Amino acid sequence: MPNPTAFRKLLAHPNRSLATLYSQVEQQKKLLKIVREALPDHLKERAVHCVIDRNKLMVYADSANWASQLRFYRNAILGAIDKIPNHRVDILQFKITEALHLQVEQRERHVNVPGAASIAEIRHNAEAREDDSLACALLKLSSTLERLSKASPKNEPSK
Repeated sequence: MPNPTAFRKLLAHPNRSLATLYSQVEQQKKLLKIVREALPDHLKERAVHCVIDRNKLMVYADSANWASQLRFYRNAILGAIDKIPNHRVDILQFKITEALHLQVEQRERHVNVPGAASIAEIRHNAEAREDDSLACALLKLSSTLERLSKASPKNEPSK
């Protein structure tokens, strides 16, 4: 458990930037509490974060499914926010926290490149076509697949 006295010392630091950040976090917690009070019991915990930026309220949910459910309570959320003095909200957006994690983690993509026989078949079909645009597209595809198969560290033949 963190030492509360150490945190108080940081808050008392002359530049006060940490105190400003702490104040913003507290405001966001209060805002989240107000938004959750406007929601039914089964959705209260699905609103994870809330942030107001000028006249825009952003409500963060766990997933797209929960964000979709929260959208049904748009009017109730805006009504609850209107009761707060000095906060005028015209725009309500729902965002997804898992999307934020995906942006940070950037998963490695795996491409299944067909084997040499399949690539040769695509090239053969391209040369047999009378339609220039389709033939051109198939030739480009076969060239790209051939380049990817040579660059691939583990080229396993597939059908």
